[in-house]
Amino acid sequence: MRYLSLPLLLTLAACQTVTPLEPRADPCKSLGYLSIVGTMENAVSAGTFPEGTRFIHPGTAVTQDYQAERLNVHVNEKGRIERIECG
Repeated sequence: MRYLSLPLLLTLAACQTVTPLEPRADPCKSLGYLSIVGTMENAVSAGTFPEGTRFIHPGTAVTQDYQAERLNVHVNEKGRIERIECG
């Protein structure tokens, strides 16, 4: 009996509706800064980024606390902005 119910359960599981994924949230508005990626850090005005933005350089110690509304700007060893993300 147990072996007969397995195909029935698999069939019912295949009929279950799938919930669509919600669009990815962007609480720190990082998508608005994507045009700056690839730019040299010293070529960007200090007022471009919101208060509390972290500039993360290679070897820089940063806290591991995640703050969704905080903007993180990753800068490579040559001073070029590589990535901008929330955190």
